[in-house]
Amino acid sequence: MQKTWFTAVAALVLALCSAPLHAGQRAGSLATTHVHAFHPELKAALQDLKQALLAPRTPLAFDNGASAENCAQYLNRLSAGQPEESVHGASIRAEYLVCDAVRFIANEPFTLGTGTAPSHVAKALFERLDLRSFPSSLHNRADAQRHTLKQLLASAQVTMTPTSVEGETDEQAFSLHIAAVVRRPASSGNVKTRQSEWIVWVADEMKNGNYRSYRTLVVRPPTQGSGGRYTGWVYPPQ
Repeated sequence: MQKTWFTAVAALVLALCSAPLHAGQRAGSLATTHVHAFHPELKAALQDLKQALLAPRTPLAFDNGASAENCAQYLNRLSAGQPEESVHGASIRAEYLVCDAVRFIANEPFTLGTGTAPSHVAKALFERLDLRSFPSSLHNRADAQRHTLKQLLASAQVTMTPTSVEGETDEQAFSLHIAAVVRRPASSGNVKTRQSEWIVWVADEMKNGNYRSYRTLVVRPPTQGSGGRYTGWVYPPQ
Protein backbone atom coordinates (compact mmCIF):
# COMPACT_ATOMS: atom_id res chain seq x y z
CA MET A 1 0.00 0.00 0.00
CA GLN A 2 1.55 3.29 -1.10
CA LYS A 3 1.11 6.45 0.96
CA THR A 4 2.27 9.97 0.08
CA TRP A 5 1.27 13.50 1.04
CA PHE A 6 0.01 14.02 -2.54
CA THR A 7 -3.64 14.25 -1.44
CA ALA A 8 -6.15 16.74 -0.09
CA VAL A 9 -5.13 15.56 3.39
CA ALA A 10 -1.66 16.94 2.72
CA ALA A 11 -2.98 20.45 2.24
CA LEU A 12 -4.69 20.33 5.61
CA VAL A 13 -1.65 18.97 7.42
CA LEU A 14 0.78 21.32 5.70
CA ALA A 15 -1.33 24.24 6.83
CA LEU A 16 -1.13 23.05 10.42
CA CYS A 17 2.58 22.28 10.58
CA SER A 18 5.24 24.93 10.00
CA ALA A 19 7.83 22.16 9.59
CA PRO A 20 5.66 19.77 7.58
CA LEU A 21 6.23 16.32 6.25
CA HIS A 22 7.36 16.48 2.63
CA ALA A 23 4.93 15.71 -0.13
CA GLY A 24 7.45 14.34 -2.60
CA GLN A 25 6.67 12.70 -5.92
CA ARG A 26 5.31 9.18 -6.22
CA ALA A 27 8.35 6.98 -6.69
CA GLY A 28 9.17 3.49 -7.94
CA SER A 29 9.58 0.61 -5.50
CA LEU A 30 13.38 0.84 -5.39
CA ALA A 31 13.26 4.53 -4.40
CA THR A 32 10.54 4.14 -1.78
CA THR A 33 10.99 3.60 1.93
CA HIS A 34 9.74 0.21 3.09
CA VAL A 35 8.15 0.07 6.55
CA HIS A 36 7.18 -2.87 8.71
CA ALA A 37 5.20 -1.55 11.68
CA PHE A 38 4.75 -3.90 14.62
CA HIS A 39 2.98 -1.66 17.13
CA PRO A 40 -0.80 -1.62 16.45
CA GLU A 41 -1.20 2.12 17.06
CA LEU A 42 1.63 3.01 14.70
CA LYS A 43 0.35 0.65 12.03
CA ALA A 44 -3.11 2.24 12.23
CA ALA A 45 -1.59 5.73 12.11
CA LEU A 46 0.35 4.96 8.94
CA GLN A 47 -2.83 3.67 7.31
CA ASP A 48 -4.72 6.89 8.08
CA LEU A 49 -2.33 9.83 8.39
CA LYS A 50 -5.03 12.47 8.70
CA GLN A 51 -6.63 10.68 11.63
CA ALA A 52 -3.24 10.14 13.27
CA LEU A 53 -2.24 13.79 13.07
CA LEU A 54 -5.55 15.30 14.13
CA ALA A 55 -6.81 12.80 16.71
CA PRO A 56 -7.22 14.50 20.14
CA ARG A 57 -4.73 13.63 22.86
CA THR A 58 -4.11 14.70 26.44
CA PRO A 59 -2.85 18.32 26.38
CA LEU A 60 0.95 18.45 26.55
CA ALA A 61 2.58 21.59 27.96
CA PHE A 62 5.76 23.05 26.45
CA ASP A 63 8.51 25.01 28.18
CA ASN A 64 7.60 28.18 26.25
CA GLY A 65 4.03 28.24 27.52
CA ALA A 66 2.49 26.63 24.45
CA SER A 67 0.60 23.34 24.49
CA ALA A 68 -0.40 20.63 22.05
CA GLU A 69 -3.53 18.51 21.86
CA ASN A 70 -2.80 16.42 18.77
CA CYS A 71 0.15 15.23 16.70
CA ALA A 72 0.01 18.12 14.22
CA GLN A 73 0.19 20.70 17.01
CA TYR A 74 2.89 18.72 18.80
CA LEU A 75 5.15 18.53 15.76
CA ASN A 76 4.59 22.21 15.06
CA ARG A 77 5.42 23.21 18.67
CA LEU A 78 8.72 21.32 18.55
CA SER A 79 10.09 23.93 16.15
CA ALA A 80 10.03 26.52 18.95
CA GLY A 81 10.28 24.61 22.23
CA GLN A 82 10.36 21.33 24.09
CA PRO A 83 7.78 19.58 26.29
CA GLU A 84 8.07 20.52 29.94
CA GLU A 85 10.54 18.42 31.92
CA SER A 86 8.37 16.96 34.67
CA VAL A 87 7.20 13.54 35.75
CA HIS A 88 3.63 14.42 34.80
CA GLY A 89 4.69 15.87 31.47
CA ALA A 90 6.77 12.80 30.69
CA SER A 91 3.78 10.53 31.28
CA ILE A 92 1.69 12.59 28.84
CA ARG A 93 4.46 12.63 26.25
CA ALA A 94 4.22 8.85 26.09
CA GLU A 95 0.97 9.41 24.16
CA TYR A 96 2.91 11.35 21.52
CA LEU A 97 5.58 8.77 20.68
CA VAL A 98 3.49 7.64 17.73
CA CYS A 99 3.64 11.23 16.41
CA ASP A 100 7.45 11.07 16.37
CA ALA A 101 7.37 7.79 14.47
CA VAL A 102 4.83 9.04 11.91
CA ARG A 103 6.95 12.07 11.12
CA PHE A 104 10.15 10.02 10.83
CA ILE A 105 8.52 7.57 8.43
CA ALA A 106 6.13 9.74 6.43
CA ASN A 107 8.70 12.40 5.64
CA GLU A 108 9.10 10.53 2.34
CA PRO A 109 6.92 8.24 0.21
CA PHE A 110 6.68 4.82 1.81
CA THR A 111 5.13 1.40 1.47
CA LEU A 112 3.64 -0.30 4.51
CA GLY A 113 4.27 -4.02 4.57
CA THR A 114 3.16 -6.85 6.78
CA GLY A 115 5.15 -9.35 8.74
CA THR A 116 6.71 -10.04 12.09
CA ALA A 117 9.77 -8.52 13.71
CA PRO A 118 13.10 -10.16 12.90
CA SER A 119 13.84 -12.79 15.52
CA HIS A 120 17.14 -11.21 16.53
CA VAL A 121 15.96 -7.65 17.18
CA ALA A 122 15.07 -7.77 20.90
CA LYS A 123 18.11 -9.88 21.76
CA ALA A 124 20.38 -7.53 19.81
CA LEU A 125 19.02 -4.50 21.70
CA PHE A 126 19.57 -6.25 25.02
CA GLU A 127 23.09 -7.42 24.30
CA ARG A 128 24.54 -4.91 21.85
CA LEU A 129 22.80 -1.50 22.03
CA ASP A 130 25.38 1.03 23.24
CA LEU A 131 23.69 3.00 26.03
CA ARG A 132 26.36 5.69 25.74
CA SER A 133 24.90 6.74 22.38
CA PHE A 134 21.72 8.36 23.76
CA PRO A 135 20.58 10.03 27.01
CA SER A 136 18.86 7.91 29.66
CA SER A 137 19.09 7.22 33.39
CA LEU A 138 21.61 4.49 32.56
CA HIS A 139 23.88 6.72 30.48
CA ASN A 140 26.06 7.93 33.36
CA ARG A 141 26.56 4.37 34.59
CA ALA A 142 27.92 3.24 31.25
CA ASP A 143 31.63 3.09 30.44
CA ALA A 144 33.94 1.42 27.93
CA GLN A 145 33.61 -1.95 29.64
CA ARG A 146 29.92 -1.89 30.61
CA HIS A 147 27.48 -0.13 28.28
CA THR A 148 24.66 -2.55 27.38
CA LEU A 149 21.43 -3.48 29.12
CA LYS A 150 22.77 -6.97 29.67
CA GLN A 151 25.76 -5.54 31.53
CA LEU A 152 24.13 -2.65 33.41
CA LEU A 153 20.99 -4.53 34.43
CA ALA A 154 22.70 -7.84 35.15
CA SER A 155 20.70 -8.30 38.35
CA ALA A 156 17.38 -7.27 36.82
CA GLN A 157 14.43 -9.46 36.01
CA VAL A 158 14.40 -9.46 32.21
CA THR A 159 11.36 -10.11 30.05
CA MET A 160 11.83 -10.45 26.29
CA THR A 161 9.31 -10.75 23.45
CA PRO A 162 9.88 -10.60 19.68
CA THR A 163 9.37 -6.81 19.80
CA SER A 164 10.46 -5.77 23.29
CA VAL A 165 12.94 -6.18 26.10
CA GLU A 166 12.18 -5.07 29.65
CA GLY A 167 14.51 -5.00 32.64
CA GLU A 168 13.16 -4.44 36.14
CA THR A 169 14.91 -4.02 39.48
CA ASP A 170 13.62 -2.93 42.89
CA GLU A 171 14.43 0.67 41.96
CA GLN A 172 13.93 0.90 38.22
CA ALA A 173 12.04 -0.27 35.14
CA PHE A 174 13.66 0.18 31.72
CA SER A 175 12.15 -1.08 28.49
CA LEU A 176 12.68 -0.92 24.74
CA HIS A 177 9.75 -1.59 22.40
CA ILE A 178 10.44 -2.00 18.69
CA ALA A 179 7.63 -0.12 16.94
CA ALA A 180 8.84 -0.51 13.35
CA VAL A 181 11.69 -1.39 11.04
CA VAL A 182 12.33 1.21 8.33
CA ARG A 183 14.39 0.43 5.24
CA ARG A 184 15.27 3.49 3.18
CA PRO A 185 16.84 3.30 -0.27
CA ALA A 186 20.56 3.97 -0.34
CA SER A 187 21.96 6.60 -2.67
CA SER A 188 22.40 3.96 -5.38
CA GLY A 189 18.69 3.07 -5.27
CA ASN A 190 19.66 -0.59 -5.10
CA VAL A 191 17.28 -2.64 -2.98
CA LYS A 192 20.21 -4.77 -1.82
CA THR A 193 21.87 -1.74 -0.23
CA ARG A 194 18.87 -0.36 1.61
CA GLN A 195 19.71 1.23 4.95
CA SER A 196 17.84 -0.33 7.85
CA GLU A 197 16.77 1.61 10.96
CA TRP A 198 14.64 0.55 13.89
CA ILE A 199 12.12 2.84 15.59
CA VAL A 200 12.29 2.00 19.29
CA TRP A 201 10.19 3.47 22.10
CA VAL A 202 12.09 3.85 25.37
CA ALA A 203 10.36 3.79 28.76
CA ASP A 204 12.72 4.75 31.58
CA GLU A 205 11.17 4.91 35.07
CA MET A 206 12.37 5.11 38.67
CA LYS A 207 9.95 3.41 41.01
CA ASN A 208 10.18 6.14 43.65
CA GLY A 209 8.25 8.33 41.20
CA ASN A 210 10.97 10.97 40.89
CA TYR A 211 11.92 10.26 37.28
CA ARG A 212 10.14 9.17 34.13
CA SER A 213 11.17 9.48 30.52
CA TYR A 214 9.48 8.22 27.36
CA ARG A 215 11.28 8.88 24.10
CA THR A 216 11.49 7.75 20.50
CA LEU A 217 14.83 6.27 19.56
CA VAL A 218 16.16 5.52 16.09
CA VAL A 219 18.55 2.58 16.29
CA ARG A 220 21.07 1.78 13.61
CA PRO A 221 22.76 -1.61 13.18
CA PRO A 222 26.54 -1.90 13.50
CA THR A 223 28.75 -0.26 10.92
CA GLN A 224 32.29 -1.10 9.99
CA GLY A 225 34.56 -0.20 12.89
CA SER A 226 31.76 -0.05 15.47
CA GLY A 227 32.82 -3.23 17.22
CA GLY A 228 29.44 -4.83 16.57
CA ARG A 229 27.59 -2.21 18.62
CA TYR A 230 24.15 -0.86 17.79
CA THR A 231 23.75 2.87 18.34
CA GLY A 232 20.69 5.02 18.94
CA TRP A 233 19.72 8.67 18.72
CA VAL A 234 16.69 10.47 20.08
CA TYR A 235 14.11 11.59 17.53
CA PRO A 236 13.22 14.34 17.01
CA PRO A 237 16.68 15.69 17.87
CA GLN A 238 16.62 18.06 20.83
